[in-house]
Amino acid sequence: MDLIERKYTISKNGKVGWIAYDTEFVDCLNDGITIYRKAAGSYFTDGGYTTFNLDCFDDACRGFEMPSWREDGTVKKICKLYDCVIAGDKEELRALHSSQLIQAIIAIYTWMSLRG
Repeated sequence: MDLIERKYTISKNGKVGWIAYDTEFVDCLNDGITIYRKAAGSYFTDGGYTTFNLDCFDDACRGFEMPSWREDGTVKKICKLYDCVIAGDKEELRALHSSQLIQAIIAIYTWMSLRG
């Protein structure tokens, strides 16, 4: 099975800035997971969508006395396992290879579903 269902470019002012890759995998909202790579970039990113969804999940679970994903440490362990990092102001997931990033995202969403 191919990891990438569709590939397309995102342009600004007539220049390709990003390449987007839609996958056949779904996130916690049943939306397709999309990853990105700068046109001249050397890494893949989720653009911060995974941590955004983690924050929404944590907000929904606040009444259950659960530690946040930042306090828990599981997400950092998952990223380390798949050779990803959490970087930038948006706390985006980054990896050198698309397969590493997709595996980490799926593992995080699986953890979220088991945790909740």
